[in-house]
Amino acid sequence: MNKTRLENLSDGVFAIVMTLLIIEIKVPESHSVHLSNQELWQALWDLWPLFRSYVISFIILGMYWMSHHALFHLFARNINRVFANKNNLFLMFLALIPFSSHLLGQYPDNELAVIIYGINIILLGVTFCLMYFYVIANKELVYEDLPKKLYLQATIRVLLTPSFALIGILVCFYNISLSFFFYAFPVIFNIIPGTLDGLEKIYLKLRKR
Repeated sequence: MNKTRLENLSDGVFAIVMTLLIIEIKVPESHSVHLSNQELWQALWDLWPLFRSYVISFIILGMYWMSHHALFHLFARNINRVFANKNNLFLMFLALIPFSSHLLGQYPDNELAVIIYGINIILLGVTFCLMYFYVIANKELVYEDLPKKLYLQATIRVLLTPSFALIGILVCFYNISLSFFFYAFPVIFNIIPGTLDGLEKIYLKLRKR
């Protein structure tokens, strides 16, 4: 099975999904074309929840695109039908993000909307974990002699997002703003160099106990 074709399909889905996020946000409509600056500003401010969910979703998708690229180029030497099916399952939940993101933006104070979005992120994370752990456990697919540090930090990365999404769901009944924070927080560990070093040390200490 051709790895390049599967990666091209995945990149295409990522591109479409990330574009659909902003298409869901419409320009404010009015019966009059002569809106004052204040009225237009208020109309734009009313769209703030939609833009917030757009930004969170876009950076999460960007993080997953980078992780997906790393999986294909740093870990997966070959692919097979099982891996392709797992990747398609991942893409299926990826394609749901515009819906759950728009739902979250349309009903930002509704716990059910926050939960549905969080479940979407968890399903995305779990299916990516299935791909990752399948590759590293299969000697026919994984590159040989990869550094242990690479394995360790990659494992932490793939587990962070679904774990924090679960926390985001649990805290939504207490404070919805905290849910948004926990949904977006794992991105920090993917864009700032060295942020995983501390978590790696904690993980190694826990393993020694």
